[in-house]
Amino acid sequence: MVNAKSVVLSSTKPVSSFLFKNKSMLNSTVSLSPILVMSAAASLAFSAPAMAQQQNAQSTTLQADNTSLNIDANPDIKRNAAITLESGNQPLSSNLTDQLIQKANQKNLATHPTWLRLHYYEPDQKAKAPTSTKQRTYKSKIEKPEFFINEQGKTDPQAELEAFIKATVTQGIDGDDSVVCRFPARTYWLKEQLGLEQVQPNCPDFDAWLKNLDPQKLSVVFAEEYPDRPVSAFGHTLMLIDSTASLADPKAIDKAHALNDTVAGNPDDSFIKYAINSAFGGYPNDITIEPYPQKLADYLQNDNRDVWTYGLNLTKAEVQQIMRHVYETKDLELPYYFTMDNCASEILRYIDVVRPNGNLLDEFTLAVVPSDVVRLLQKEGLIDQQNYFPSDKTLAQAKLNNSQSTQLPSSSIDANNQLIPTQLTPVDNNPLDAHSLQRMKIGAGAQDDTGYISLAYRGGFNDPLDRPSGYPQNFHLEAGSVELRVYKDDEKNKGDHNRVELQELAILRGRSFNPINTAKKGDSLFSSWGVNVQATQVKDGSQMNNNNRSGDPDSSHLVGSFGYEKGISAAFGSPQAGSGQLPPQVCYALGTGLAQVGKGLSKGYRVGAGVNLGCRYQFSPNARLIGEVQVPYWYHGSTDNDQIKGSYWQPILSLGAQYDLDRNKAIRIQGSYELQDGIEGRDDIQLAYVTYF
Repeated sequence: MVNAKSVVLSSTKPVSSFLFKNKSMLNSTVSLSPILVMSAAASLAFSAPAMAQQQNAQSTTLQADNTSLNIDANPDIKRNAAITLESGNQPLSSNLTDQLIQKANQKNLATHPTWLRLHYYEPDQKAKAPTSTKQRTYKSKIEKPEFFINEQGKTDPQAELEAFIKATVTQGIDGDDSVVCRFPARTYWLKEQLGLEQVQPNCPDFDAWLKNLDPQKLSVVFAEEYPDRPVSAFGHTLMLIDSTASLADPKAIDKAHALNDTVAGNPDDSFIKYAINSAFGGYPNDITIEPYPQKLADYLQNDNRDVWTYGLNLTKAEVQQIMRHVYETKDLELPYYFTMDNCASEILRYIDVVRPNGNLLDEFTLAVVPSDVVRLLQKEGLIDQQNYFPSDKTLAQAKLNNSQSTQLPSSSIDANNQLIPTQLTPVDNNPLDAHSLQRMKIGAGAQDDTGYISLAYRGGFNDPLDRPSGYPQNFHLEAGSVELRVYKDDEKNKGDHNRVELQELAILRGRSFNPINTAKKGDSLFSSWGVNVQATQVKDGSQMNNNNRSGDPDSSHLVGSFGYEKGISAAFGSPQAGSGQLPPQVCYALGTGLAQVGKGLSKGYRVGAGVNLGCRYQFSPNARLIGEVQVPYWYHGSTDNDQIKGSYWQPILSLGAQYDLDRNKAIRIQGSYELQDGIEGRDDIQLAYVTYF
């Protein structure tokens, strides 16, 4: 494993290592500070015979991006340049330092997007609104003082820029503890901006680190959503670092490395504590660089997750600069936020560093989701190739689909960490083919004879009726879902139906089916499961005479609801030929436990247990139908009121169908019917237009 943390960042130190014992050292290959290199160049230029013949040469000019740094060419300056080289005297260096800073200020480098991004600077939201761009204040996300050269560097990009230039002069460019070696990405960028490309720092640790990786091309690696590990339910991305050898031979993945950013959580913490800390920055991030076969095997063999890789359309110079930036930031241990500062956002940040004219991270405001990141990269023209790697269970399913596929290996990686090519048709889980993450739904419906208009929004990801392409088969997850209904009824004798009502607010709702007759049957017979945490409108079946309750014949109440399902599922139908796809149809029987709380319920709560039976039928890639009956048995507690039931069955039948007009548009119809007598508003049907964005 490559030592990804081979350099400990240290504070700046005065350096007096530029003393030369004799003039013969001028011809050696010692690396010099930018200023001394320029001083040496000036001195040699003045003493060269060819230059001596130029009668009008009054100054030596260092050209940098069409901006000149002038050294007064007179005998005194010549002597000072020679003294500087021999004794470390720095009057000339101070003069040139001022000129470098002046040039940097003329180019506004302190507020250049690259300089700001290299330091994680963001506009300070708490500061007073600036009257001009130059007056804007910034604050870095980095807390470690050793990440900055100036004491005020965390909040002052200008002071940090000037301190960096000065430290480069006084410290020089030799040694792993020097500023230029600790921060190679900043150094390289400033060299380009100030016209110092000829300066070549001598940094043994960094040079060895970069040589070992030999980065030639970067790719995004996407591991599909992993249903049985909730923390990975949104998928995962990392960076593939291809070397010269791995590019020459695609099977030689042992010559490539994986750059991974993940949460450095405490494995001994409970699941709830782990989830909360991961979501709200309670854990730091952990940047690791490890052999690529090791990481790929974790996904394909241990987690049984299919993997897609997407080559990034970056120049070799951009690849090298990204790796320089990785080197100087790999030990920062920034807070890890599951939604915004995660594995996917870090990839976008790397690209933003080398492409200052764009800002990929600004495309996301609520959450940075791996599948959405891949689609954004394609939209921006940053993907130039893609490859598919089936998991071990996908290969096993391909053999079940075709018993003649005996030539298929059992894994995509052999014992020597070499890639085994397969001719398998990819499973339909490429995130580039998926509908967009967010969804809006506008519908019209009726509950008994009362009409309504429905407006619904969902943050992500997909439910059983959504277009399945681009998502793991038989895994459905929804987060951040809300639906409002506007009811209208002019029949006053039926009660007040002119109202706006919150129909549901779902925090999390999902199901994972692992059919027992497939290669992805899970570790036990009852490996299919579901969970929901939401607020939703329900009918309280404990009330025998609902028409007398508060003049509301519908008896619908908003309650907080939690449910968990566990059971069995089976798949049937014909999967895609030549692939490891599961059969398209699935039926299931799930035992369920429920708990609901709300003031509209009898005694303010009810708990239940029961069974959910259903099937999903895929008519075509564009059409699907789902039918389900829920049979819960509810308990409110004992009661002396003959009009109120303490416990009861309350079965509900539901049907739904969707037809996809295209990838991001569809028509959906859904309906439900309460099978228990004595409940008003028992039937509900809705036709909706669905759009994804």
